[in-house]
Amino acid sequence: MDEKKGILRTIFLSTLTFFLTLAVVLLLSAAAAKSLPTRIEKALARGDTQHAAALIGRIGDEELRAEYETRCRLAEADACMKAGEWREAAALYASLGDASGAAEGYAGARYRLAEQERENGAWDEAAALFDALGAYADAPEQAQRARYEKADALERAGEVHESILLFHKLGDYADARERTMKLAVTICGKRDLDAALAAARYLSPTEVAHRNELKEKRDALPKGIVAVGFYHTAALKSDGTVVACGDNSFGECDVGAWRHVRAICAGAYHTVGLLEDGTVIAAGRNDEGQCEVGDWRDIVAVTASDYATFGLKRDGTVVACGFNGYPTLADWTRVTDISGGSYALAALRADGDALLSHESARSDELHDLCGIAVNTGYAVGLREDGSAVCAAADLSGWTDIVAISASANAILGLDAQGRVRAAFFHPDAELDLSSLRGVTALAAGGTHCAFVTEDGAVVTRGENKHGECETGGWKLF
Repeated sequence: MDEKKGILRTIFLSTLTFFLTLAVVLLLSAAAAKSLPTRIEKALARGDTQHAAALIGRIGDEELRAEYETRCRLAEADACMKAGEWREAAALYASLGDASGAAEGYAGARYRLAEQERENGAWDEAAALFDALGAYADAPEQAQRARYEKADALERAGEVHESILLFHKLGDYADARERTMKLAVTICGKRDLDAALAAARYLSPTEVAHRNELKEKRDALPKGIVAVGFYHTAALKSDGTVVACGDNSFGECDVGAWRHVRAICAGAYHTVGLLEDGTVIAAGRNDEGQCEVGDWRDIVAVTASDYATFGLKRDGTVVACGFNGYPTLADWTRVTDISGGSYALAALRADGDALLSHESARSDELHDLCGIAVNTGYAVGLREDGSAVCAAADLSGWTDIVAISASANAILGLDAQGRVRAAFFHPDAELDLSSLRGVTALAAGGTHCAFVTEDGAVVTRGENKHGECETGGWKLF
């Protein structure tokens, strides 16, 4: 009997000990869990992000753990900034997405990195970094400063031909114009800028004359007077009114009341007009907000993609409305021209370099340009010598080109003699354009194209299922 009682007592004590131990463990675990945030806060406060990260990994609550992980990476990025590790800091800030303070931190890190590159004499890299920062702080000024310092270094090194080209691109920045003229005298013995630039580019007098002739032709062409959408055509008359024909399902042809228009463009199902006072008007489909242009001011040029509208402001920046697939536009500065097509946007800067909204359209050939056109997946550039360059098509046989237009089906070019050149991507989309003569403006579309001739008539080619080619009675001037 005593033995049985002893066994029961042992079992009871063992069970009691087990549950007491379990309770203690649970209490200690709970206490440890409650103390984790405090310990993490202390680690972050003293800058010990490594210890903080180890503690954060022990948090069971996913939402709380994610919050602390973000704070820890932000602290690591801040520490890199203090240590002058700009590239590492930028990468950490970028990994934080839209977390509070991440965007400002990223811009600050990239700015400091650009400063470092400039101080190290990596001027091209510095200018590219500053350009990418858009209007952040004084980034546009610093980008020009980097280019100026490169031009100055080239002049001091005796590379006068490269130097004058860079100073010339800088325009009114600092004393760039004065330096340009000084180098002109060095190169050709007199203050003849055109001759000096020609010499710097190794151009013969014949080639200079040819380029000047093409420039005169380009400058004389009417701009923004004809546009095509998916199934409609619009044109601008010399009195500032607009005419349109074709599908009007969304009101894209309701432009009869427009007055004082100086340029037009068209998206898939909408039409846009730039007015003489720098404001913009639009008609047609507005499902994506592509017609919300009522508050735009100081606009000097307009263009459109299928479901978006873009305006070039007088200060060289770009505004947009509609389909929100163009996240880089806030970084675009010093823009002098814009071109939209399908789901893409392109722009030119005064130095002839191209800006592209999508990586798929980028090409090493898109530099030293005087014109650009874009569509989804590719861009075509126009050069001062009348050549056209495009990674998506062989345009090597094109000469004396003064205007270009791009669509999903074709690239169109207008030469100095008023003839149309075309490169079609699909055999079944080819149009016979050989009879066109005296053309002064053109617009390529997906199913039809439009051309303005020197007598003011509008000629169309392509499908006419919705009356989009019924332009026979139009006279623009």
